[in-house]
Amino acid sequence: MVNTNIDIPGLKNGNKKAFEVIYQDFFDMLFYLAVGYLQDRERARELVQDAFMKLWEHRETISNKTNVKNYLYTIVKNSCLNDLREQEIIARNNREYLIPELKYRQEALETFAASYKEVESLLEIVEKAIDALPEDIRTTFRLNRYENLTYKEISQKLDISPKTVEARISKALKILRSDLKEYLPLLQLFFVFLRL
Repeated sequence: MVNTNIDIPGLKNGNKKAFEVIYQDFFDMLFYLAVGYLQDRERARELVQDAFMKLWEHRETISNKTNVKNYLYTIVKNSCLNDLREQEIIARNNREYLIPELKYRQEALETFAASYKEVESLLEIVEKAIDALPEDIRTTFRLNRYENLTYKEISQKLDISPKTVEARISKALKILRSDLKEYLPLLQLFFVFLRL
């Protein structure tokens, strides 16, 4: 599904505002994808910024029907794969113990959603599972995972004990692991912020 906010003709003509809208809409999703596989925030940021640079450099060659989300997603996914392969070569020479983990990440990324549309479907599944949590558990979980509040900050905000916060987060994770069990191999790497 093409985002109606995307002005592809404007992008092709070098309109910086059109580019900024794309950057703001997709940077976070692409960044979390890259971090999930590379386990390196700085490298992930570099690869995502490179993807946007490629989009800008090749903007004149893209079609008006191009799915920009898919375009960027494919670049980032392939860049992550290349990076993991390079890490594996380095590990063969220096740190052999890393090879199984790097192989696992490569295989997971290769089998991960082929298009952004599939990623959107996964996001919807996760959101529905979170929305189905009991209200007090859902609120606590969202404060922790989406607003990055500590247990202590949540306890003060909700006027409950830190132990209650911990129990609610634990319960949320237990429910989500159960509800999303068939998606976990993909979600564990991609949805880093959920820490399932």
